[in-house]
Amino acid sequence: MRALLAPAALASVLLVGSPDAEAASLGLHRVRVTSEAAYGAVGGQAKPVRLTLDPRLQREAERLLARSGAPEAAIVASDVRTGRILVWASRGNRDFVAEPYAPSASLFKIVTAAALLDGGHANEGTEACWSGGEHDITEADLDRRGGSACTPFGEALGKSINMVFARMAKRHLDPDDLRRMASALGFAGDVPIDVPAHAGRVEIPADPFGMARAAAGFWNGKLSPLGALFAMQTIANGGERVRLVLKDPGVPVARVVERRALDPRVARTLNRMLQVTTKRGTCVKAFRHADGTRALPGMAVAAKTGTLVGKKPARMFSWFASFAPADKPEIAVAVMLANDITWRTKANIVGRELLEAYFAGSRDERRGR
Repeated sequence: MRALLAPAALASVLLVGSPDAEAASLGLHRVRVTSEAAYGAVGGQAKPVRLTLDPRLQREAERLLARSGAPEAAIVASDVRTGRILVWASRGNRDFVAEPYAPSASLFKIVTAAALLDGGHANEGTEACWSGGEHDITEADLDRRGGSACTPFGEALGKSINMVFARMAKRHLDPDDLRRMASALGFAGDVPIDVPAHAGRVEIPADPFGMARAAAGFWNGKLSPLGALFAMQTIANGGERVRLVLKDPGVPVARVVERRALDPRVARTLNRMLQVTTKRGTCVKAFRHADGTRALPGMAVAAKTGTLVGKKPARMFSWFASFAPADKPEIAVAVMLANDITWRTKANIVGRELLEAYFAGSRDERRGR
């Protein structure tokens, strides 16, 4: 097994003039964490600045990434209420928090669900039926009427049912609907933040079959963990786009609402649909410990997972994006692991562990420890 380098050490091997040199001018590099604060070089600047990061949580995130063994990985977390960045940790030869390196995979279903709800094409009770499409989507799957399985639309996001989103997008949406919603949520374009970061990329084919596949999360562009975080923070804030802050202003971070991305009713519906993920969807097992006890008992967690295998290089991309508590959000977390085809852990486990660390620390602070 090869030695695991710390994120800061990996960032420091980036050479000027290498293919990744452009990435060195973006994001955060050479993070130094003390007991009191965190410092890092932002963008192309050489001089470190004080950051908004939580030192305890930042160290835990770096530990989780190192333990994951993923060749490229990132964790980013924010205080939902103010947009203060609490964690910004990366593993690999550049800052993968700020770079749209991985395909968004099934996280893109959030965009499709939001567009369907916003356009009045579906509600939580809308019945959706399908056949096939578990691992891929064919034109025959889309053209087939009815289906052997049915579910309310409110269950489809948390269970990540490909055919529900592909069929409903083909029937009700066009590529521009998806592009507009992707931009509003942070999947495409710039994320409002006080440091340079790459813009997300969304590619929606014009043909109905290609658009349907893209709507379900099959190869529709690249997403950064920062973009995934911003989407979850926006939903947690009832649809308001709250500006993210990484550079410590020297005073408590003030909440700045850039604009509204979603109608509050749509945001509330998405919140409920995302809670299905951890209650009876794709994260049920991840939110159970080895002894069978539930992680974060008594707390509703909104989340979405995504998994997709890429070929060049061979990677198993794993996503987890979440916020908690779902009924009164405090923290949003996004995790991306670009694993080898053989892997140690997935993003949903890493994300759950970071949430547990955050709330354990919050309890200690309330007890005066």
